[in-house]
Amino acid sequence: MATEIQLWEIDEGKLILSEVSMVEAGRSEVNDLEKWIKSNSEILGEDILIIGEQVMTKRGPLDFLGIDKSGNLIIVELKRDQLHREVLAQAIDYASDIASWDVDKLNVECEKYTKKSILECLSETFDLDDETLEEISINKFQKVLLVGTGVDESLQRMVGWLSDNYDVSINVLILKYTKTKSGDELIARTTIISEEIEQEKSQKHQKKIYAERHILRKEFWTKLLKRIKERTNLFDNISPGVYSWIGTGAGKAGISYNFVIHNNFGGIDIYLDRGKYYAEPNINKERFDKLISQKEEIERKFGKRLSWERLDDKRASKITLRFKGLGGLKNKENWDKIHEDMINNIIRLEEVFRDYILKLD
Repeated sequence: MATEIQLWEIDEGKLILSEVSMVEAGRSEVNDLEKWIKSNSEILGEDILIIGEQVMTKRGPLDFLGIDKSGNLIIVELKRDQLHREVLAQAIDYASDIASWDVDKLNVECEKYTKKSILECLSETFDLDDETLEEISINKFQKVLLVGTGVDESLQRMVGWLSDNYDVSINVLILKYTKTKSGDELIARTTIISEEIEQEKSQKHQKKIYAERHILRKEFWTKLLKRIKERTNLFDNISPGVYSWIGTGAGKAGISYNFVIHNNFGGIDIYLDRGKYYAEPNINKERFDKLISQKEEIERKFGKRLSWERLDDKRASKITLRFKGLGGLKNKENWDKIHEDMINNIIRLEEVFRDYILKLD
């Protein structure tokens, strides 16, 4: 039997079935339902942000295009009545086209709808910092969400079969409108597949993406360490890891020289973090303030401007230099040049900062 929602109102201690439709209440399913979804996309599910409306695909216009905080796209097809089996083929057609879109094309749709880029939207909506944003792979995975006021039995069976047997992230969201005797308007929601199951499936795909990235990072660090050991002994005792950074001590406890690599850029850091037992008073901030007081002299010796990040809302502080012209981890064809930039600059960074760091408390 197809999934249905019934709403009951408690009136003077008795349950009364509430069956006021949108039409009977003078509401338009075409205009009002879309407007309500746009006003708060949480009704579609947790961590879904709408970034496009009536998005033109090879199949035709898609009702809504969404994204979650992991960068997965959500193809949202909205029907103002019962969902039938034909809508499944339509949504898969949309998804098969959008799966090939790059970030630039997605940004065009996002800016058209939100007036902001995808990364800006993700940052503001999910409170993500720059480094977390850099770790997100946009459109590596697509989800399909079919939305309507009911679902026929054949579609429910097909969606369940695809989800269970082929690991397809697809679900049906059923919305039920009613108006109470007191005039309050309510919308109830349910999905035919548990949203916890969908979340587990999404996490499984994310782990696969992370595993692939870990392999790539280890390869990147292995090649970089081999090259830098021909130039300096700074990193002689460091092994390649799987994270976005590797570091070595700077001759003072709690201070390190780090290499950093993200999808779109690489860089070097001086990272100041003595640990939680030195947070009050915060020795990291005291050391940072001492160094930045000599900023002009240091940058003149180094030959480049650095980014001085006190990070008042965090325990640590850092001084950074980023290289964005050659790309990052995903630009394998530029790895040799990225390595060269990193090595040359960290050697120079250590030469310039050595005495300043050793004089710190």
